[in-house]
Amino acid sequence: MLVIVKSGDENLVRRALAQVDGLELLPGVCLSWLPRERVARALEAIKRDVIKRWEEAGRGPTLEVAAIELTDEQYRELRPLAKSAIERLATDLLREVEALLERMRSALRSGRRERLRELAAQYRRLARRYEWLANASLALGIEPTVMGRLREKWKEASLEAGRVLRGR
Repeated sequence: MLVIVKSGDENLVRRALAQVDGLELLPGVCLSWLPRERVARALEAIKRDVIKRWEEAGRGPTLEVAAIELTDEQYRELRPLAKSAIERLATDLLREVEALLERMRSALRSGRRERLRELAAQYRRLARRYEWLANASLALGIEPTVMGRLREKWKEASLEAGRVLRGR
């Protein structure tokens, strides 16, 4: 499903797109794999919030939304944009995972136990992003080669995180 959100309030656009759990293709445009009913409920909740803001303050942001179910042909036309977005996110995440992996190994080698809690928290944040990206890739049927490299590096980071969490 293609979801388009337009508003002068960028935070509102980000919040709306986060609610529909989609891959952002362009600013305000995302590809969601959620069922239509869940997307509709999420967008209605955002609309109710905007209406409430207008009623309470007498003013508020503008909001325009569209949720369009795609045919297979339409999805095939958008697939290159989705693949590019997944590749970009995966490349960025791969860099972050590699840097975290090096920091974890360094902390373990140097015996700097005070850093372990901070590194564990960073690992958990990256884990949420990795899980979301892996689910997006699977749901959209898009598996760029960088996802394979990310998956392998993630396994290494998970093993190292286990050591960090045990404090060894």
